[in-house]
Amino acid sequence: MKKSFFLSLTLGVLFLSSCFKAPKPDPVGDAYVKAVNTVKGSNSQEFYLNGTKRNAAAIPYGEATPYITVSSGSSQFAFADAGTVSGTANAATQLVGVPIGVYATTFYIKVKNQTTLEESLMATIINDDMKPSLVAGKAKVRFIHLNYLLNNSISVMSGTSSLLTGIPFGSASSYIDVDPGTKFTFKATDVTTSPEIGGNFLANKNYTIWVDGASATELTGHIIAQ
Repeated sequence: MKKSFFLSLTLGVLFLSSCFKAPKPDPVGDAYVKAVNTVKGSNSQEFYLNGTKRNAAAIPYGEATPYITVSSGSSQFAFADAGTVSGTANAATQLVGVPIGVYATTFYIKVKNQTTLEESLMATIINDDMKPSLVAGKAKVRFIHLNYLLNNSISVMSGTSSLLTGIPFGSASSYIDVDPGTKFTFKATDVTTSPEIGGNFLANKNYTIWVDGASATELTGHIIAQ
C-alpha cells in the first residue's frame, strides 16, 4: 500500500507541474554606462562588461569614457590594464542589476583599510540623475569623495560659502543647483591645498565632480559632464 501511494503521489505532482507556465523572461533593453579611472599613477584601463571589452580607447587616469550602450540585466563591470589578457581584471563590481534606460557611472578607485593600512583596488557603480535642474538657468552638480589617503569627510566651498559638509570617503553627495559660473574648493581637517575648479558649467546640464589628492593634505576636483 505504501508503495502504490508513493507512486500515485508522484504522478499527481508530475501532472500538476505540467500545468504551470514557464515564467516570462525579463524584458531586455538599452542602458547607458560610462567608466572613469580615478587611480592616480595607474596604467590606462580597459573597461569590461561580463568579460567583453566595451571601451573604444584605453582610459588614462583622470579620464572618462562617453556613455556606452549596454543591455539591461545582471552585469559585472571590470577594469584591466590596457594590453593585458582578457579576464585578468584589476577590479570588478559584484553582479549588479542594470534596469532598462538607466544611466550610471562605474569608477575605478583605490581604497585603504584604516586598520591594516593595506591599499587595494575596487570598482564601484552609481546611478546618474539625468533630469535637469527645475530652476531655470541652473546646472546640477554632485560630489564624490575619493581621496583614500584622507581619513576625514570633506566639505564643498564656493568662495567663503559652505555648500555641502560631511561627505565621507567613497560617498556621493546629493545634487545641488548652481549657477553656471560657480567655482568650488574643498575643505577637510589637515587639508592645506585645494585648487579652485569650475566656472564653466552649462545651464540645464548635470555634472559629477570626484575629488582625490596626491596626499592627505590635498583635495583636487575632476569634472565629469553627464
